[in-house]
Amino acid sequence: ELFAAFLKELDAVPEGDGTLLDHSLVYGFTDVAFAKIHALDGIPVLIAGSASGRMKTGHHIIGEGSPVSRVGLTVQKAMGLSVDSWGGGSMETKSPYTELLA
Repeated sequence: ELFAAFLKELDAVPEGDGTLLDHSLVYGFTDVAFAKIHALDGIPVLIAGSASGRMKTGHHIIGEGSPVSRVGLTVQKAMGLSVDSWGGGSMETKSPYTELLA
């Protein structure tokens, strides 16, 4: 509820041709999928905002066994960072979710 309220507040602030949320990229996640057993598969991640049009919105992606670090790499690519990979060990990836990049 607090995360949704935060996004609503960002979306209520006019900025340029949109809102503060339109020009931001908010990355929200938890570090486990099911806290009781510390499950690492199916970790929920939410990205809100479009980073001034650099990210596509309105998508739901099921990771299907991909490391969650793909989301972090995608965010870095959207922000213009020149990185080829991200993560360590079994979580290292070189594959951003290109379908999310505008």
